[in-house]
Amino acid sequence: MRAHVRKLLQDTHDRLLAKMQSEALPLIISAPHAQTKIPEVFRKRIDLGEYEIWQMSDPFSDETCEHPHAFAIEIGKNHRTLGDFNRDKSAKNLFPTHDFYGRKIWRAKCELTDREKQDLLDEFWTSYRKKLKKHFRALVKTGAKKILFVDHHNTAIDHPIKGGEYAPPIIIGNFGEHKTGEEIDIPTTASKKTMKVFQAKLEKNLPSLTIEINKIYRGDSILRFVRDEIRPLFPGVKIQAVILEYNLNFIWNPLTHRRDRVAQKKLTTGINTAITELCEELF
Repeated sequence: MRAHVRKLLQDTHDRLLAKMQSEALPLIISAPHAQTKIPEVFRKRIDLGEYEIWQMSDPFSDETCEHPHAFAIEIGKNHRTLGDFNRDKSAKNLFPTHDFYGRKIWRAKCELTDREKQDLLDEFWTSYRKKLKKHFRALVKTGAKKILFVDHHNTAIDHPIKGGEYAPPIIIGNFGEHKTGEEIDIPTTASKKTMKVFQAKLEKNLPSLTIEINKIYRGDSILRFVRDEIRPLFPGVKIQAVILEYNLNFIWNPLTHRRDRVAQKKLTTGINTAITELCEELF
Protein backbone atom coordinates (compact mmCIF):
# COMPACT_ATOMS: atom_id res chain seq x y z
CA MET A 1 0.00 0.00 0.00
CA ARG A 2 2.77 2.43 0.96
CA ALA A 3 4.64 1.58 -2.22
CA HIS A 4 1.48 2.30 -4.22
CA VAL A 5 1.07 5.71 -2.53
CA ARG A 6 4.74 6.55 -3.11
CA LYS A 7 4.36 5.66 -6.78
CA LEU A 8 1.25 7.86 -7.10
CA LEU A 9 3.07 10.77 -5.45
CA GLN A 10 6.12 10.28 -7.68
CA ASP A 11 3.95 10.07 -10.80
CA THR A 12 2.14 13.27 -9.79
CA HIS A 13 5.47 15.00 -9.15
CA ASP A 14 6.84 13.86 -12.51
CA ARG A 15 3.74 15.12 -14.37
CA LEU A 16 3.86 18.50 -12.64
CA LEU A 17 7.60 18.81 -13.32
CA ALA A 18 7.11 17.90 -16.98
CA LYS A 19 4.33 20.49 -17.31
CA MET A 20 6.44 23.20 -15.67
CA GLN A 21 9.44 22.42 -17.86
CA SER A 22 7.32 22.40 -21.01
CA GLU A 23 6.25 25.97 -20.17
CA ALA A 24 9.72 27.10 -19.05
CA LEU A 25 12.14 29.48 -20.70
CA PRO A 26 15.31 27.99 -22.26
CA LEU A 27 17.06 29.07 -19.07
CA ILE A 28 19.35 27.25 -16.64
CA ILE A 29 20.48 28.98 -13.44
CA SER A 30 23.31 28.18 -11.05
CA ALA A 31 24.19 29.50 -7.57
CA PRO A 32 27.36 27.62 -6.55
CA HIS A 33 28.19 29.57 -3.37
CA ALA A 34 24.76 29.62 -1.74
CA GLN A 35 25.59 27.27 1.17
CA THR A 36 26.07 29.18 4.45
CA LYS A 37 26.42 26.23 6.85
CA ILE A 38 29.27 23.82 7.60
CA PRO A 39 28.81 20.21 8.84
CA GLU A 40 29.66 19.87 12.52
CA VAL A 41 32.43 17.37 11.79
CA PHE A 42 34.34 20.24 10.13
CA ARG A 43 32.88 23.17 12.11
CA LYS A 44 34.75 22.30 15.31
CA ARG A 45 38.05 22.51 13.43
CA ILE A 46 37.41 25.98 12.02
CA ASP A 47 38.69 29.09 13.79
CA LEU A 48 36.11 31.49 12.33
CA GLY A 49 32.95 32.56 14.15
CA GLU A 50 29.44 31.86 12.83
CA TYR A 51 29.07 35.27 11.21
CA GLU A 52 32.53 35.05 9.67
CA ILE A 53 31.62 31.66 8.19
CA TRP A 54 28.39 33.15 6.85
CA GLN A 55 30.44 35.92 5.19
CA MET A 56 32.44 33.30 3.30
CA SER A 57 29.35 32.33 1.30
CA ASP A 58 27.04 34.16 -1.13
CA PRO A 59 24.17 34.60 1.35
CA PHE A 60 20.61 34.62 -0.02
CA SER A 61 21.80 33.76 -3.55
CA ASP A 62 19.71 30.59 -3.35
CA GLU A 63 16.70 32.91 -3.01
CA THR A 64 17.65 35.74 -5.37
CA CYS A 65 18.47 33.27 -8.15
CA GLU A 66 14.97 31.73 -8.05
CA HIS A 67 13.36 32.42 -11.42
CA PRO A 68 9.74 31.22 -11.75
CA HIS A 69 10.18 30.18 -15.38
CA ALA A 70 13.68 28.68 -15.36
CA PHE A 71 13.94 25.19 -16.82
CA ALA A 72 16.36 24.20 -14.05
CA ILE A 73 18.10 25.81 -11.07
CA GLU A 74 21.14 24.22 -9.44
CA ILE A 75 22.12 25.34 -5.93
CA GLY A 76 25.54 24.62 -4.41
CA LYS A 77 25.48 22.53 -1.24
CA ASN A 78 29.13 22.82 -0.23
CA HIS A 79 30.41 25.72 1.85
CA ARG A 80 33.29 27.63 0.31
CA THR A 81 35.61 26.99 3.29
CA LEU A 82 35.48 23.29 2.38
CA GLY A 83 36.51 23.98 -1.20
CA ASP A 84 35.58 26.74 -3.61
CA PHE A 85 34.21 24.48 -6.29
CA ASN A 86 33.59 27.36 -8.65
CA ARG A 87 37.31 27.14 -9.32
CA ASP A 88 39.26 24.79 -11.55
CA LYS A 89 40.75 21.70 -9.90
CA SER A 90 44.20 23.08 -10.61
CA ALA A 91 43.50 26.42 -8.87
CA LYS A 92 45.98 27.26 -6.12
CA ASN A 93 43.24 28.52 -3.79
CA LEU A 94 40.71 25.76 -4.46
CA PHE A 95 40.82 25.03 -0.73
CA PRO A 96 41.23 28.45 0.93
CA THR A 97 43.33 28.96 4.05
CA HIS A 98 42.09 32.51 4.80
CA ASP A 99 38.78 34.32 4.38
CA PHE A 100 38.15 37.53 2.40
CA TYR A 101 39.36 39.65 5.33
CA GLY A 102 42.63 37.79 5.78
CA ARG A 103 41.49 35.78 8.79
CA LYS A 104 42.85 32.25 9.14
CA ILE A 105 40.14 29.64 8.55
CA TRP A 106 41.52 26.52 10.22
CA ARG A 107 42.70 25.96 13.76
CA ALA A 108 46.27 24.76 14.20
CA LYS A 109 46.82 21.24 12.84
CA CYS A 110 43.14 20.98 11.87
CA GLU A 111 43.41 21.68 8.15
CA LEU A 112 41.76 19.39 5.63
CA THR A 113 43.70 16.24 4.84
CA ASP A 114 44.44 15.24 1.26
CA ARG A 115 41.90 12.42 1.60
CA GLU A 116 39.22 14.81 2.82
CA LYS A 117 39.94 17.19 -0.04
CA GLN A 118 39.57 14.38 -2.57
CA ASP A 119 36.32 13.21 -0.98
CA LEU A 120 34.92 16.74 -1.10
CA LEU A 121 35.96 17.10 -4.73
CA ASP A 122 34.23 13.85 -5.63
CA GLU A 123 31.06 14.69 -3.71
CA PHE A 124 30.64 18.32 -4.71
CA TRP A 125 32.97 19.58 -7.48
CA THR A 126 32.33 16.66 -9.80
CA SER A 127 28.66 16.13 -8.94
CA TYR A 128 27.77 19.82 -9.43
CA ARG A 129 29.08 19.75 -12.97
CA LYS A 130 27.37 16.44 -13.68
CA LYS A 131 24.06 17.91 -12.55
CA LEU A 132 24.52 20.94 -14.79
CA LYS A 133 25.29 18.67 -17.73
CA LYS A 134 22.14 16.69 -16.96
CA HIS A 135 20.04 19.89 -17.02
CA PHE A 136 21.45 20.86 -20.40
CA ARG A 137 20.76 17.42 -21.83
CA ALA A 138 17.17 17.54 -20.60
CA LEU A 139 16.59 21.02 -22.03
CA VAL A 140 18.12 20.13 -25.40
CA LYS A 141 15.89 17.05 -25.45
CA THR A 142 12.84 19.37 -25.47
CA GLY A 143 14.04 20.81 -28.78
CA ALA A 144 15.69 23.98 -27.50
CA LYS A 145 18.08 25.50 -30.04
CA LYS A 146 19.17 28.44 -27.91
CA ILE A 147 19.94 28.27 -24.18
CA LEU A 148 20.83 30.95 -21.64
CA PHE A 149 22.87 29.98 -18.58
CA VAL A 150 23.18 32.47 -15.69
CA ASP A 151 25.62 31.88 -12.82
CA HIS A 152 24.47 33.88 -9.75
CA HIS A 153 26.81 35.39 -7.16
CA ASN A 154 27.00 38.26 -4.71
CA THR A 155 29.77 40.01 -2.84
CA ALA A 156 29.83 42.53 0.00
CA ILE A 157 31.52 45.88 -0.61
CA ASP A 158 32.89 46.16 2.92
CA HIS A 159 36.15 44.71 1.61
CA PRO A 160 38.15 45.07 -1.62
CA ILE A 161 38.28 42.19 -4.06
CA LYS A 162 40.51 41.58 -7.06
CA GLY A 163 43.42 44.00 -7.32
CA GLY A 164 42.20 45.99 -4.33
CA GLU A 165 39.14 47.22 -6.23
CA TYR A 166 35.60 47.43 -4.90
CA ALA A 167 32.78 45.84 -6.86
CA PRO A 168 30.21 47.98 -8.70
CA PRO A 169 26.47 47.44 -7.95
CA ILE A 170 25.96 44.68 -10.54
CA ILE A 171 28.46 42.96 -12.80
CA ILE A 172 27.69 40.69 -15.74
CA GLY A 173 30.57 38.86 -17.36
CA ASN A 174 31.42 36.69 -20.37
CA PHE A 175 35.29 36.75 -20.31
CA GLY A 176 35.16 39.58 -22.84
CA GLU A 177 36.23 43.20 -22.93
CA HIS A 178 35.20 45.62 -20.20
CA LYS A 179 32.11 47.63 -21.14
CA THR A 180 31.44 45.92 -24.48
CA GLY A 181 31.68 42.17 -23.87
CA GLU A 182 33.60 41.83 -27.12
CA GLU A 183 36.00 38.90 -27.41
CA ILE A 184 39.61 39.87 -26.80
CA ASP A 185 42.14 37.38 -25.38
CA ILE A 186 40.08 34.21 -24.78
CA PRO A 187 36.81 32.83 -26.20
CA THR A 188 33.78 34.46 -24.67
CA THR A 189 30.88 32.55 -23.15
CA ALA A 190 28.18 34.87 -24.51
CA SER A 191 27.99 37.17 -27.50
CA LYS A 192 28.59 40.90 -27.37
CA LYS A 193 24.96 41.42 -28.38
CA THR A 194 23.70 39.25 -25.52
CA MET A 195 25.78 41.23 -23.03
CA LYS A 196 24.62 44.63 -24.26
CA VAL A 197 20.96 43.57 -24.38
CA PHE A 198 21.21 42.04 -20.89
CA GLN A 199 22.82 45.22 -19.58
CA ALA A 200 20.03 47.31 -21.11
CA LYS A 201 17.33 45.08 -19.62
CA LEU A 202 18.91 45.27 -16.17
CA GLU A 203 19.25 49.06 -16.42
CA LYS A 204 15.60 49.31 -17.43
CA ASN A 205 14.33 47.17 -14.56
CA LEU A 206 16.80 48.41 -11.92
CA PRO A 207 17.18 52.05 -13.03
CA SER A 208 18.89 53.25 -9.84
CA LEU A 209 21.80 50.80 -10.20
CA THR A 210 24.92 50.84 -12.35
CA ILE A 211 25.38 47.72 -14.47
CA GLU A 212 28.96 46.99 -15.53
CA ILE A 213 30.15 44.46 -18.10
CA ASN A 214 33.34 42.52 -17.22
CA LYS A 215 34.33 44.95 -14.48
CA ILE A 216 36.64 43.08 -12.07
CA TYR A 217 34.81 39.78 -12.63
CA ARG A 218 34.88 38.56 -16.23
CA GLY A 219 33.85 34.96 -15.64
CA ASP A 220 34.48 31.88 -13.52
CA SER A 221 35.19 28.16 -13.63
CA ILE A 222 31.54 27.23 -14.12
CA LEU A 223 31.33 29.45 -17.22
CA ARG A 224 34.48 27.82 -18.60
CA PHE A 225 32.93 24.43 -17.96
CA VAL A 226 29.82 25.39 -19.93
CA ARG A 227 31.92 26.83 -22.75
CA ASP A 228 34.52 24.07 -23.00
CA GLU A 229 32.68 20.91 -21.96
CA ILE A 230 28.95 21.44 -22.46
CA ARG A 231 28.85 23.45 -25.69
CA PRO A 232 30.78 20.80 -27.68
CA LEU A 233 28.20 18.17 -26.69
CA PHE A 234 25.43 20.05 -28.51
CA PRO A 235 26.90 21.55 -31.71
CA GLY A 236 23.47 22.45 -33.09
CA VAL A 237 22.49 24.45 -30.00
CA LYS A 238 23.57 28.02 -29.29
CA ILE A 239 24.50 28.08 -25.60
CA GLN A 240 25.36 31.40 -23.97
CA ALA A 241 26.64 31.67 -20.41
CA VAL A 242 26.84 34.78 -18.22
CA ILE A 243 28.04 35.40 -14.68
CA LEU A 244 25.94 37.82 -12.62
CA GLU A 245 27.37 39.33 -9.44
CA TYR A 246 25.42 41.81 -7.32
CA ASN A 247 26.29 43.87 -4.26
CA LEU A 248 25.18 41.93 -1.17
CA ASN A 249 24.86 45.13 0.82
CA PHE A 250 21.78 46.12 -1.17
CA ILE A 251 19.90 43.59 0.92
CA TRP A 252 22.16 43.09 3.96
CA ASN A 253 23.20 45.84 6.35
CA PRO A 254 26.67 45.03 7.77
CA LEU A 255 26.13 47.48 10.66
CA THR A 256 22.86 46.07 11.95
CA HIS A 257 23.26 42.52 10.59
CA ARG A 258 19.73 42.71 9.27
CA ARG A 259 18.25 41.78 5.93
CA ASP A 260 16.09 44.21 3.96
CA ARG A 261 13.44 41.90 2.51
CA VAL A 262 11.78 44.72 0.54
CA ALA A 263 15.09 45.50 -1.19
CA GLN A 264 15.69 41.78 -1.79
CA LYS A 265 12.31 41.41 -3.47
CA LYS A 266 12.90 44.47 -5.67
CA LEU A 267 16.36 43.24 -6.65
CA THR A 268 15.18 39.71 -7.40
CA THR A 269 12.18 40.93 -9.39
CA GLY A 270 14.34 43.33 -11.37
CA ILE A 271 16.93 40.67 -12.23
CA ASN A 272 14.28 38.08 -13.09
CA THR A 273 12.34 40.48 -15.30
CA ALA A 274 15.54 41.43 -17.12
CA ILE A 275 16.39 37.74 -17.66
CA THR A 276 12.88 37.03 -18.93
CA GLU A 277 13.00 39.95 -21.37
CA LEU A 278 16.45 38.88 -22.55
CA CYS A 279 15.19 35.34 -23.20
CA GLU A 280 12.11 36.62 -25.03
CA GLU A 281 14.20 38.88 -27.28
CA LEU A 282 17.19 36.65 -28.07
CA PHE A 283 16.34 33.07 -27.07
